[in-house]
Amino acid sequence: MNLLQLVNQTRVECGVSGPTLASAQNLTGESARILAWVQQAWIDVQTSKEDWLFLREPFEFNTVAQQWEYTPANAGLTNFGNWKRDSFRASSVNNLYRDEQLMNYMDWTTYRNLYLYANMRNTYARPVVVSITPNKDLAFGSTPDQAYTIVGEYYTQPVNLSADTDIPGIPDRFQMIIVYRAMMYYAGYESAPEVLSRGDFEYRRLYSRMEIDQLPTIVSGPPSD
Repeated sequence: MNLLQLVNQTRVECGVSGPTLASAQNLTGESARILAWVQQAWIDVQTSKEDWLFLREPFEFNTVAQQWEYTPANAGLTNFGNWKRDSFRASSVNNLYRDEQLMNYMDWTTYRNLYLYANMRNTYARPVVVSITPNKDLAFGSTPDQAYTIVGEYYTQPVNLSADTDIPGIPDRFQMIIVYRAMMYYAGYESAPEVLSRGDFEYRRLYSRMEIDQLPTIVSGPPSD
């Protein structure tokens, strides 16, 4: 469903009277409130988990010699939300990834005490470690001695629905979760407990199914001795 269809479906589920809306633009009154609730519901869904699969995207960029810190913009990202910490790989530029190696993630405090300390500040080599600074920049250790191709994944920031034809980036079978969440906002405004009860029940039911489908699979390790 696109934004217009989501708004109209929410009106139906909430029992709102009146004809089907032909557009979700320039609305007023109750229709404008429902539009705002649908838009907020989609933001709520996206921000409820930081590692939804539907927010996960690849990236690739080249480092610069003797530069250890890189912003999301340096990686060519305009919709950055967060990094996927276990996804980083490094290889020599123009080498067709033949020498590509996985990079280990290191927490920022440990990285700072190891690579931004004493002689290590001016030690240049192939980076084998990646960390994330407090402002979410990437930090490589050692500082690259030349250009390297960095490949990884990141999570996008929440995207709003604004045009009538905008479609939320989740599988079709889960899109009603936005309607059910919007019903809860409507019920709170209109003091409609029956709408709240149904919206809450259906939201929780569909949310649990989406967690199974759209969250990383948890893999158990070997049993301990």
